[in-house]
Amino acid sequence: MGFSMAMWLLASMALGTIMYFWNKKKSEKAEQLGASEEFSNFTLYFDPIHGEGHLFVGGTLVIVTFSLFCHELAKIITNIAFGS
Repeated sequence: MGFSMAMWLLASMALGTIMYFWNKKKSEKAEQLGASEEFSNFTLYFDPIHGEGHLFVGGTLVIVTFSLFCHELAKIITNIAFGS
């Protein structure tokens, strides 16, 4: 496994873990304070502090980093299969 491949895999796992614990912390705080209806849809979906933006941004980053990991894996498999 190449160095860059390992780094992309670790980055995607770290981002997923951070996103999980951030969401868990936010959901506990939301249960204590109750739901707030004073925010717009833009705030709800894209603001990482007051809304659920951390899921959108974090999910996008996890998809990108995991895609780069799969790209590196495909290059290794191609090199093994075709010997170039």
